[in-house]
Amino acid sequence: MSPSRTEPKFETVTPRLPVADVERALAFYIEELGFQLGWKWGEPLTHANVCRDSINFDLIAVPADRRGTAMAYVQLSGVDAYFSELKGRDVHLSELGNRPYGMRDFEVVDPDGNRLAFGEPAIAQNSGA
Repeated sequence: MSPSRTEPKFETVTPRLPVADVERALAFYIEELGFQLGWKWGEPLTHANVCRDSINFDLIAVPADRRGTAMAYVQLSGVDAYFSELKGRDVHLSELGNRPYGMRDFEVVDPDGNRLAFGEPAIAQNSGA
């Protein structure tokens, strides 16, 4: 019997964020950004995953020279509501605004220097969709 010849279908991506302390990073992503714990691995803890809806981030303990090197852009619906949610938790955020590239977004820098942008198409926000 030959193996199934299914065409590849890309379904999701999980950015791997380099961090100094996985427990500290988990606290930030869960308590500040509103994600949930997906899983933890290692003794001592060296890997973890956080998720919110269909978005996942892996948090990976790495040497100091590799920390703060990741960037990710997360597209979501309701960017204004998420911005307000984070403001309510006193998370340090960039300005929320409509950008020349057609997105309404803002940026967060995690405690390790990884940069995360959250946005939606500006037209969707303006049309109330």
